[in-house]
Amino acid sequence: MKYLKIMALLCMMLITAQYTNAQSDKKVDLSKALKVGDTFVPPNSIHQMRGNGKPIELQKLKDKVVILDFFDTFCGICIQTMSKLQKLQDKLKDKVQIITVGWQDRATLEKFFEQNEFLKENRANLPVIYSDLYLKELFPHRSVPHVVCLYKGKVHAITGNKLITEEHILGLYNNGQIDLPLKDDFGKGNLSGQAKNEMPIKGMVTLSGYQNGVPFESFRRKIDSVSRMQKTSFYNVSVYSAVLSTWAKIHKANYIPRPERLVLKVKDSNRYVDTANVGDVWYAQNAISYERLDSITRTDSTQACIVLNDLHSFLGIRTYKMMMNIECLILKPSPLKIYSRKISLNGMTYQSTAALSIMTDMSRQFPPVLDLVKSEEEIVIGNYNNLEEFNEQLAHYGIVAEIGIGEQEVLVIEEVER
Repeated sequence: MKYLKIMALLCMMLITAQYTNAQSDKKVDLSKALKVGDTFVPPNSIHQMRGNGKPIELQKLKDKVVILDFFDTFCGICIQTMSKLQKLQDKLKDKVQIITVGWQDRATLEKFFEQNEFLKENRANLPVIYSDLYLKELFPHRSVPHVVCLYKGKVHAITGNKLITEEHILGLYNNGQIDLPLKDDFGKGNLSGQAKNEMPIKGMVTLSGYQNGVPFESFRRKIDSVSRMQKTSFYNVSVYSAVLSTWAKIHKANYIPRPERLVLKVKDSNRYVDTANVGDVWYAQNAISYERLDSITRTDSTQACIVLNDLHSFLGIRTYKMMMNIECLILKPSPLKIYSRKISLNGMTYQSTAALSIMTDMSRQFPPVLDLVKSEEEIVIGNYNNLEEFNEQLAHYGIVAEIGIGEQEVLVIEEVER
């Protein structure tokens, strides 16, 4: 069961993150950090690889929009974005120069690019700056993707990867300016600052919209540095994410809360969740931020109930969990069958069908999994491309997976009449 707990923890980390986050409380020197509107002074030299083989001189690129795409080899979103960025570079090559920036050494990055089949298939071959220290010092960040837009020697945007579009590149190139949501991993949310010479705050609750420059943060509790009171907060999250993370403190779920498990009884679902996967623009328009200061220390679950009540009151909604019949991938007991093929050497080991269900849900290849087997037997599953191949391996353990209708727990967000 230890393996399952580890996997469940990993899943919850993936659920609450909107981007690939590498948040850290490590102190960072921000004295050299540039802001939007500042002048950019290029480094005297850079370590460059890939691209067309021609050296890039940042000093000579003032007449092009320059996009610095900071990435890391562990960041799946960064890797997927490289294909889109390559297409933009090919189409707008006279107007833009997109550069991938990495902190790792050349040997590490050469090995990474050599082994990545996705980038090969999509012919992504943007120039890469490796062993970077200078640019990271000018544009410090704790999470990737992290994107900087430069033009005419000025910083015009520090933002997220989804905002790098043909429309925005041409807008900056033609108009000389652009206004994009700010990504500042060191921004501090402060909805309830206390003015001087006022009576000390005994408690406060505030709910606002998107806070520009403040990084995403889900449900968090800590001591407020100003009031020394208990502070519960979240910043720049969707209503769905706020409700979901709050409910997780009340009753921890042992499954992945996929979209199929969300029921919206509302007039406009787009207000509650980024249904079209738009990203930063959607969050700038629809995200919410919340702070609560309390003089009383409560348990996480009790505090979460209070926060949930605040959300209900402020937003005019009620939320609850219920059982509902939905389409599922149902794991059922079946007769044992000897698996005739050789299990792939890179097969994954699961300590139970519960662990298998969680990881299968994460892949989103099938509908949400309903485990009717509930076996504690160790299971090894290799690569598969479809349900038939998946079942060939499951049969070895007396299990069959069938798509059907089953009863699953869902989260309901319902608007109430005021």
